Amino acid sequence: MKQNSIKKTLLNFGMVLLALMTLFTSQAQTWDYKDSGTDFILLDLSIPPGQNNVAYAAGSLYTVDSEGIIIKTIDGGETWETIYPLSGTVPSFTKIEFVTPLKGFAVGWGNTFLITEDGGATWQDVAAGNNVYYYTSLNFYNEDIGFAVALNNTSGADSYRTNDGGATWIEETNTSEMSEFAAAYADETTLFTVGKEQRISKSLDGGESWTEISQGANAMYNFRVFFRDVDNGIVSSEDGTLLTTHDSGISWDSFSTGYHNFYALNYKGNEVFAGGTDQDVFYSPDNGSTWNMIYDGPPTSTFYQIEFFADDSALICGSGGIILKVTDILGLSNNTIEGFKYYPNPTTNVINLNAKENIENVAIFNVLGQKVVNQNINAASTQIDVNHLTAGTYIMMVKVDGITGTYKIVKE
Repeated sequence: MKQNSIKKTLLNFGMVLLALMTLFTSQAQTWDYKDSGTDFILLDLSIPPGQNNVAYAAGSLYTVDSEGIIIKTIDGGETWETIYPLSGTVPSFTKIEFVTPLKGFAVGWGNTFLITEDGGATWQDVAAGNNVYYYTSLNFYNEDIGFAVALNNTSGADSYRTNDGGATWIEETNTSEMSEFAAAYADETTLFTVGKEQRISKSLDGGESWTEISQGANAMYNFRVFFRDVDNGIVSSEDGTLLTTHDSGISWDSFSTGYHNFYALNYKGNEVFAGGTDQDVFYSPDNGSTWNMIYDGPPTSTFYQIEFFADDSALICGSGGIILKVTDILGLSNNTIEGFKYYPNPTTNVINLNAKENIENVAIFNVLGQKVVNQNINAASTQIDVNHLTAGTYIMMVKVDGITGTYKIVKE
């Protein structure tokens, strides 16, 4: 059920902008639910590097220690099959990570830590932790370097590090300032973790030692973290809060929907994606400066992970066995006009427009779909005053000699 129907209704106004983009762009995003063959909670998915076809997802029958499942697709997410277990039951999984199409790891409740080197046909136990309540995080920087976080049964959080492709895992001892819920590589030696009390922690030595760099409300939680590179990252917190940094965690910008829990975070260039409560997906085209809801799903499930194929189509997994495939998700494809130019973008005061033919009309729409600028021009060049607009992302529609083009502009 909806957690806050009033807030959800207000957020839906943002979908008006998506409707405008769909009407006036040459390519439309497509969001297709695929049959995963299971109704388990799919808590994580992994697309091996360079793949357009192979992907894996893993999860649990219930949210706490129960039965587990691993599923696989070899046709880009169109169809799925259960690859583990093939019979009986196994402990539930929390994370899955494939470093090649054939080699991957899955962790979960208890001491569950598995490796496969044949695409999931067979799985073997990995020697890592031995007093594990459950593994909360599993990340690889490349085929050789990986990091895992676990909550143990007695004293808090443990971490494990590999430099040989998972053949051996070293348990680190300096974890007092490490957060416990989720981890992310920023580069080969820089990692971030997040957790309870809205803590954010940072390691500069591959996870051997940690420094707490931020802490928030005592009873609140940070859920997930994802870094594009050493400077740019995103953290999700309670009440729909998304924190973005552009200076490796020294400072953070904040956006909040007021009620979502976001678990699915990912970057593609400067575009940032966050999915979570109510199967909603939010999108920032400008590295976290502005956010819009681009998918308003049925309020019955939660998204837990979003991953991209090499062709930039995406898969999203969630509770109830959800697998959602998305195409044309990156960027908002402009229906452009030959010879038309506009600058500067981003802008603070004005936008200069130049065309080979007569510019008939210019209209600018805000994130609520409201027309905030509407000017008849009838000239080949002009200047549009946007000084009165608030900072954010807008859609500009330009009509030149009977042809309409759409362009994304950012007001700073």
